[in-house]
Amino acid sequence: MNERIRHLLPNDRLKIFQKEPFYEDAETVLTLLYQPLISIKGIAVYQALWKESAYQQPQTSISHHQMMNTLNMTLDDFYEARKKLEAIGLLQSYKEEGTYRTLYYILQKPYSAQGFFGDPMLSALLEHHIGRDAYQRLKKRLLSDVILPSNAQSVTHSFDDVFTTINPDQMPQEPVVEETDPSAIETKLPLEWLHKMLTQQQIKAQSILTQSNLDFMEKMIKIYDVDFLELEKAVIWAVNEKQQFDRKEFQDMCKDIFYKKHGSVPPRLYSKGQVQSEKQPEQKAQNEEPKTKEEQLIQRFNSISHRELLEDLSASGRASMKEVDMLTTIMEEHGLSQPVMNVLVDYVLKRNQNKLSKNYIETIAAHWSREGISQAKEAMQIAKREHHMYETWKQKKNQNQNQKRQQRSKEVLPKWFQDERKQKKQTSEPTKKPVNQHDTKKKREELEAFIKNYSKTKH
Repeated sequence: MNERIRHLLPNDRLKIFQKEPFYEDAETVLTLLYQPLISIKGIAVYQALWKESAYQQPQTSISHHQMMNTLNMTLDDFYEARKKLEAIGLLQSYKEEGTYRTLYYILQKPYSAQGFFGDPMLSALLEHHIGRDAYQRLKKRLLSDVILPSNAQSVTHSFDDVFTTINPDQMPQEPVVEETDPSAIETKLPLEWLHKMLTQQQIKAQSILTQSNLDFMEKMIKIYDVDFLELEKAVIWAVNEKQQFDRKEFQDMCKDIFYKKHGSVPPRLYSKGQVQSEKQPEQKAQNEEPKTKEEQLIQRFNSISHRELLEDLSASGRASMKEVDMLTTIMEEHGLSQPVMNVLVDYVLKRNQNKLSKNYIETIAAHWSREGISQAKEAMQIAKREHHMYETWKQKKNQNQNQKRQQRSKEVLPKWFQDERKQKKQTSEPTKKPVNQHDTKKKREELEAFIKNYSKTKH
């Protein structure tokens, strides 16, 4: 409030100017795209100034008190909304001191929907504010492409097909390839240092450090809080095998750097006077020397990203971008901090034979999110507990299987059946013994005596 009193009072006059016409979709873009970034109050102030500029006479002015009544808003809220409009690029303010103070507000033309989504800084911030799914739906709805039949062929004539600026009687000259003059580039980045760094890596610096690429880098490092030392790693990572600058790779690396510093909450727009960052206990203790192996492991999980973890575990030193994107998406959706995600990745790789199964990771991530796991130490403890439970269950399962196997081997047949079979075996054994010779002779004598008696009787 003290700051506002020094710069703005209710009796200060204001004049509004609109330099150029707005795009047809200006109101839609302001409501759906700008509003999530600067709040509804910011959009209300902008639209009130916009409507007022259409009817205000060039030589007339109104007081800020009148604008406050129109918006039903305090002057403090108006001033905060004005600052957000200035910071986002929708308003320029000028002050004139005289018998009374006059503020000149020049409305800047909002982006069209195409231009907004084409701006890397605004589009990235919008995605972080509303979420990836809502962002994609909004983009698809506002940027409707013309769909032609699959067999339609282009017959459009190009400029070169129709026009020429050279006299046909003259011989055409070889086109001159102009290289970008480094001195003509405007940037706040350390251009000479970047040029030297890329040259040492045997990368053609002039093809990477173009004006558009440098503008993109400036916006990304501003969003993701990347310092110049971290910028070196991000730039080298973003140069592909064809020595071309891949903007998506650069943004992903900047995102990894941000998460490693600030946790899983994506970067958003906050007022500097309203939000104070609070350090977590683990972040405060990062400067302390780890004593045990567990502390060393925790410090490692706190100091790297999951991309770097996969790079360290890979023989090639490169991580799969598909896996990195999958892990980043899961981390954002379930609100896990970077250290916790590192523990999760390490745990799954050890449990799943160095394979990263999306469904398996997402199940654990959802569980840890519900448990409110926010630090690496907590994640390691719950991972140990779950691993112990798994090993205990596995041991019991093996024991039960062994017992069943032994029972099957011992009790294939009922006991009564085994006893009966044993008894039958014992009774059948005498028949299998060799015949005694004495018994045979005796039987033969008895047979002969019977035959002799039978013959006497007959005679």
